[in-house]
Amino acid sequence: MALNSSRRSDTQNNTDRSERLNAIYRRIAALRWPIVIIVVGAAAVHQALLFALFRFLPPGQQGWAQLAIYSLTGVLVVWIGLRQLAKAAARQEDAEQELHDAYAELALTHRQLQTIHEVSQRVTNSSDVQELLQIAARIPVELLGASSASVITFDAEKKHGALEMTYGLGEPAVQSLRDDVATRFSAQRCANCQPLTAHVSDHCHLLESLQASPGSPPLDRIVCMPLGRGDERSGVVSAYLSPGVEPSPEQIHLVSILSTEITTALDSARLRARQMATLYAVDRATQDRRSLDSLLARVLDTTVSGWNVAAGAILILHDDSWDIRAHQGMANTDTVAGIGGTAFGLALRLAERAVKTGQPIFTQERDSDDPFVSAAVLLLQTEGETLGALFLGSTEPGAFKPSQIELMRAIASQIALAVRNAQLYSQLRQTAVLEERYRLSREMHDGVAQTLGYLGMQAERLERMVERGETDRLPAELQDLRDVIANAYLEVRETIDGLRLTVDGPGGFGEALEAHIADFTRRTGLPVDCSGAESIPELPPDVALHLLRITQEALTNVRRHANASHAWVNIARQNGSLELTVADDGRGFENDSSFDRQHVGMASMRERVRSLDGQLTVATSPGQGTRVTARVPIAR
Repeated sequence: MALNSSRRSDTQNNTDRSERLNAIYRRIAALRWPIVIIVVGAAAVHQALLFALFRFLPPGQQGWAQLAIYSLTGVLVVWIGLRQLAKAAARQEDAEQELHDAYAELALTHRQLQTIHEVSQRVTNSSDVQELLQIAARIPVELLGASSASVITFDAEKKHGALEMTYGLGEPAVQSLRDDVATRFSAQRCANCQPLTAHVSDHCHLLESLQASPGSPPLDRIVCMPLGRGDERSGVVSAYLSPGVEPSPEQIHLVSILSTEITTALDSARLRARQMATLYAVDRATQDRRSLDSLLARVLDTTVSGWNVAAGAILILHDDSWDIRAHQGMANTDTVAGIGGTAFGLALRLAERAVKTGQPIFTQERDSDDPFVSAAVLLLQTEGETLGALFLGSTEPGAFKPSQIELMRAIASQIALAVRNAQLYSQLRQTAVLEERYRLSREMHDGVAQTLGYLGMQAERLERMVERGETDRLPAELQDLRDVIANAYLEVRETIDGLRLTVDGPGGFGEALEAHIADFTRRTGLPVDCSGAESIPELPPDVALHLLRITQEALTNVRRHANASHAWVNIARQNGSLELTVADDGRGFENDSSFDRQHVGMASMRERVRSLDGQLTVATSPGQGTRVTARVPIAR
């Protein structure tokens, strides 16, 4: 690069020399014919003067007079010629100096423009905030000859600062500067500093902290370039100059221009990062299984804050009517209360336009009655169906750019999926409620209702026995009656506990399973061993609840029919499926079609396993106990 610069300099010098010679040649060539006329005219005048003078002089003095006249004329001509040559040379020197100065200024301007272009390319090609901060820290070193540089940003209240990036500083100096910025640094003082430069004697905290750092090079002064827009400073790029380094005002001005450009790029990069974080936050929020209204309120809050806009709303479409299910910052901008207010009215108008066109709607100019300068509406669509619309409003012009459409569409798609999932989850809950009502009614009919009927018949039988005087059999019959009542009580408790089953606790399915088994053992006195529950990962709520109810119903069958002394519950993950096994050491049964009729809970267990696309297997033999295994697929 240096060789190329030297060649360009030699070529430029040769060109300048050639241009000067050509200019002199053109001037001499232009004087060729006029000088002949001037010389002839001067000679004629000279001879005329001689003839006129010689008429009055004696012949002996004419020679001296001729010598004197020739001498005076020659001296005068030489003097005039030299004077003209001196003036011409002076003009030539002035012209050359002006040309040299103009060329130097042009070269400086060219270098500055080239530097701005190169830095702009680096800024444009940068991918994140850290890369932009590194560019900002390197510029003073490359353009001002600074020994090192730092980038410090301020908080919104100008109370605190943050050391974002350094360049050319050793680790001790960086640590010292970081500690100073965190403790002693005054962001307000730095934000209001007008000279934007300080010498070592001016008690600048930044210089003092670096000078106190071990191994820090000697510093003479600091020059700061503001980061920000207009008079509002959001930070400074500080250049630390060694003694003898004196950048020109033009160099400092150039770095200030580049700092302003970097500020714009930093704002854009931070906005992109915030918008991407918004997309991820919305995606995480949509995984939460909560009510639709609370879910939409949370998603909207994340979107409004992430996009840094004034207001937003989520509208759900029902047939041909709109339902505003979540809004933020809308009522504050309305001059008319209620749904007819200007902000809500604007959201509804733009949503209608978006539905008609099938495209996002962006407005960048304020109408007379609109409360927002910029507004955007994106349809909430999934599987070709329009579920609603997302409205965002900003008081800043140009808040929504065409380049942001894809990102905004991604956010709208996530919200649409959340709405669809919430709707499906609500339908699933309603279906589950109906199924539980059916299960409860069947259990009440086949369990408690039959028990109460049996107790009624036994009461009538005991009454007749008393009337006939058969009192000797009463104690045994009453004991049998008490046993039936105790069993009925257990069945009612199991039914109530079944309604209370939940997996919403912090331990999830495993903890809920162990808690239910412990409660079953406490109520019935039947020991049950549980294994594998602690190793089961988090399950979808519907899968976990079904497996918990299958366990409950299987243990209820053990209590009612097995006459067992021990039971076991094991759950394990195998080849993409979850296998739940409930076994006992009871009397077993004949495995035929009468099983479902004799055991009420078996039909319910089969229905639950079938709803999970799983398989229920029963293994039993007389006197060998029973093993019920439910295998359901789960995501790997």
